[in-house]
Amino acid sequence: MRIDGAAGGWFGLGPLSVDPARQRRGIGAGLVEAAIARLRASGAAGCVLLGDPAYYRRFGFTSDPTLHYGDAPSPYFQNLPLAGPAARGQVSYHPAFDAG
Repeated sequence: MRIDGAAGGWFGLGPLSVDPARQRRGIGAGLVEAAIARLRASGAAGCVLLGDPAYYRRFGFTSDPTLHYGDAPSPYFQNLPLAGPAARGQVSYHPAFDAG
């Protein structure tokens, strides 16, 4: 992913889902925690995602109105700085994510 057209060590997380029959067993939390651990170990600057703030807050994600992804509502587009300051600007993903 890029922020304001530049690659800067930030990564996008998701989409993430767990089969409803297997929810409430810590599977989703385990996936998020494993992803964050791998990003930290790789020296990533941070991670962004589009998701439920009430769920992702527990992992340290916060929203910032200076970070944008298309027309996604600010509270739902969140970031987690891992090394350095929070990201600011317009986020874009690989064109494959725009396929619909």
